[in-house]
Amino acid sequence: MGVCFVGYSLTDSHIDEISADPLLIWRVVEPEDESVYLHAVEEAAKGSWFSKLVGKPTPTAKAITFSEHELRSVDLDKSWDGLNACLKSLVSDLPHFFDGSGSFGKIEVGYGPALFHHSEALAQFAARYCAISDSDLLAAFATVDLTKTFPKQLWMRRDEEAKSYLRENFIALKRFLDHTSTHSMGAVLQFT
Repeated sequence: MGVCFVGYSLTDSHIDEISADPLLIWRVVEPEDESVYLHAVEEAAKGSWFSKLVGKPTPTAKAITFSEHELRSVDLDKSWDGLNACLKSLVSDLPHFFDGSGSFGKIEVGYGPALFHHSEALAQFAARYCAISDSDLLAAFATVDLTKTFPKQLWMRRDEEAKSYLRENFIALKRFLDHTSTHSMGAVLQFT
């Protein structure tokens, strides 16, 4: 058990659409199970007595048509916090990727609400992170303070297994960022 990370590619227009109607986040993080989204819409439609009194619009189910380059995902499992510590030390002048640039309301989609980055921010991450070599990453891993990094017992060992896990997930993150940059995509970030 523990906090895992998944990212999904998404157009800026869909990020903006979900920001305006946060229930739509379920269309991204649970694309195969429409019932999760429909249940959330149903619960929101019940609303409070105050919402009904002031005539707040009742939420209705909406569909999103995703392009072929959207919903490509990257699953970094539990490596995200170790990656974050290393990347912060290597690229200290950028915001932290795993913090997102914003969130989609207060809808819990795991550990907290889903976060997002628009395409412009992702292009910056792609340019900087894709330039980092495996040896640069492992050099940072050897020296960065990991005492408060999840899962601490894995990272504090700093053995070959930990290095391999970190490297494999960094390669996956770079592929994802290359995809988003190539196709002018933003991303949704989810911690589960």
